[in-house]
Amino acid sequence: MSTSDPLRGEVAASWEPPKFALSSVVYLERDGRILLLKRAAGSAMAGQWFLPGGAVDPGEQPEEAARRELVEESGLEVAGELEMVGCYTMWLYGHDFLQLSFRGRAGAGDPVVSAEHDGARWVDPVEMRAFLTDEVIDAMAGGDERITIGVRRVRDDLDRYLRRAGLA
Repeated sequence: MSTSDPLRGEVAASWEPPKFALSSVVYLERDGRILLLKRAAGSAMAGQWFLPGGAVDPGEQPEEAARRELVEESGLEVAGELEMVGCYTMWLYGHDFLQLSFRGRAGAGDPVVSAEHDGARWVDPVEMRAFLTDEVIDAMAGGDERITIGVRRVRDDLDRYLRRAGLA
């Protein structure tokens, strides 16, 4: 269709593109494990364990945000390149987010968590995936359908990660 097509013009005039905040997370790898951070009391999903990451600031590239958030939340840096794993939508902090996930090797040092977290641990990603059953996800979500959907999308992303890492 040409841009002068009247039908296309009507659709374009009435179509509102979806708007998403942008977020990045990192599967930080060390010795066959990935880093998870425990959300602190008073934060969204308090007490739950998640990948380090957060919102992409205006003018910031998603990979830059992933590296920045990793340092801010854990004190750790990525040694070398980040590889993009996936992209999915999530409902966080009262907004729709488009979340990009990356994987990379951990640099030297031990995690030092930020005030947003009260724990850090290295976990076997295969064991983590086995743990994320529908029943566990439903319990984590506490009846909130948006959280249920979001955590299932995280599980799907973990499946992508495991395939990319040669673990599935």
